[in-house]
Amino acid sequence: MLANHDINLSRYIDGCRERPFVWGEHDCLMFVSDCIAAQTGLKPLSDMLGQYTCPTTAMAFAKKKIKQFDYPKAITIVQALDQRLNRISTQYPPRGSITAKKVEQAESVTGYILGVVLRRQSAFVSEGGMVFIERSAKDIFWSVE
Repeated sequence: MLANHDINLSRYIDGCRERPFVWGEHDCLMFVSDCIAAQTGLKPLSDMLGQYTCPTTAMAFAKKKIKQFDYPKAITIVQALDQRLNRISTQYPPRGSITAKKVEQAESVTGYILGVVLRRQSAFVSEGGMVFIERSAKDIFWSVE
C-alpha cells in the first residue's frame, strides 16, 4: 500500500463523482483498476481493460481474454478477479477493498457491478456518475493489499 493510499483513493473517487459510465473509458472494471492503482501503485487488471466500446464488444473481449489466459470457458468476472486478487470473507471489509454486487443480468454484462468499499457503502460507476450503495451480506470482497 502507498503511504497516502486513503487520500489517493478519496481524491480519485471525488474526481469520478460526475463522470458517467462509458464502456472502455470509465466502466466498472476500469474504475476498480484505478482504485487499486490509487492505493497501491499497481494495476493487476490492466490487461483486462479498455479494448471494448459496448456490451457486445465487452463480451467478445472477455471471451478472448478467457481463452488467452487459459481460463475455463464458463469463468465469471468473480472467478477472474479471484485469479488476481485475494478474496476476503467478511461483512466488514476494509475501506478500499474491491466489491462485486450481484444485479439482474439485464443491468450488467456479467451479472455483477464492481465497485470499491468506502465505509458502510460502496461506490459504483453509473450512467449519471458515482452511486453509493449500502453493503449487503451477499456482496463479494477482495483485498487490494
